[in-house]
Amino acid sequence: MSGRIAGLVCGLGLVTTFGASAQSIYTCKDHSGRTITSDRPIAECAGVMRELGQSGIVKREIAPPLTPDQQRQKEVDDRARRAADEIAREKHRRDSALLAAYQSEDQIEAARKRVLSDADSSIKTSNTRLAELVKEKKGLAAEGDAFKGKNMPPLFKRRVDDNQALIDDEEASMKMRLNDVERINNRYDDDRIRYRELSNARGPAR
Repeated sequence: MSGRIAGLVCGLGLVTTFGASAQSIYTCKDHSGRTITSDRPIAECAGVMRELGQSGIVKREIAPPLTPDQQRQKEVDDRARRAADEIAREKHRRDSALLAAYQSEDQIEAARKRVLSDADSSIKTSNTRLAELVKEKKGLAAEGDAFKGKNMPPLFKRRVDDNQALIDDEEASMKMRLNDVERINNRYDDDRIRYRELSNARGPAR
């Protein structure tokens, strides 16, 4: 007798045992390997529980409850899957926006130049201001020679300290602007590379 026929005969036997009025029959093995059968879901199942219809055919298989360790792992896996799905959706959004914004790599480079033009202007202004402050510092140092071996007047010391503070601020501002330029270039480099990949995948326009 084939396994399918044997299973059908077994199922029919269970139906006969529990009566034709039962909507479903549940069967599984417990932790000792003993087969359990009931007309309602079985809590003692050690593995998969099968739900049989009145014809004895398996309607569905019900996995056993997760252990605490399995539940924790499932939660970890679910979080990882949701994070991966969100990354994929965000990538799709960026790709769509990129293709909508540009029709060629030349347009990407033109956009880069426009953005860098503003950054370059700010850097030139900062350089000019920094040069003025350094020149002022040299002048203050020359004036300070007159106070060697003497107590520096408080007002003059404040001028020296203020000048140095302004130099420090301008240098920090310059560093920030240079970092902005690097960030802008990296962004447009990435956009150009990704645009080329998407364009190649899409094929030539018709």
